[in-house]
Amino acid sequence: MSTFTLEVSHAQIAVFDSRLANPFNDWSDVHVNQGFSWRAGSVSFATLEPAGPIAVTVTRSATALVTDEPQERAIRVPFSVPAHGEVEIATISGSVPVQLAEGEYALTFRHGRSSLGAMWAMLAFEPVVVPVKAEILCADAALTPPANLLMTAQPA
Repeated sequence: MSTFTLEVSHAQIAVFDSRLANPFNDWSDVHVNQGFSWRAGSVSFATLEPAGPIAVTVTRSATALVTDEPQERAIRVPFSVPAHGEVEIATISGSVPVQLAEGEYALTFRHGRSSLGAMWAMLAFEPVVVPVKAEILCADAALTPPANLLMTAQPA
């Protein structure tokens, strides 16, 4: 498990293959409504605030995602880690590299605010045999996801 702080800008935090030429995703209205923008090798999750610090915890097990703070948003998506294993957790202003084993993962994003209003996020990479279907596990009032989640995005 690793923990670090990033500075959110443009209301998003991204997870991507570090070797992608254009790793951040463009957002359509549908992406905004569902809270994430996904394409192979890259996913951006919408944050509760447009800017500010976010405390990030990265684990390799969804069962390790325990916090005393209530989550406001939770989203699970498929994520493939390439053979080189280099993944980044990033905002527009900074990134942190993470090394993972090649394979398919269920990537779960849990997000909320502390009792003092500070944003936090937990990202769990859980190995799977078959890619999972994207799912909104917990939606706050800002999300109005479509019945069929949009699983295509263009590079920003």
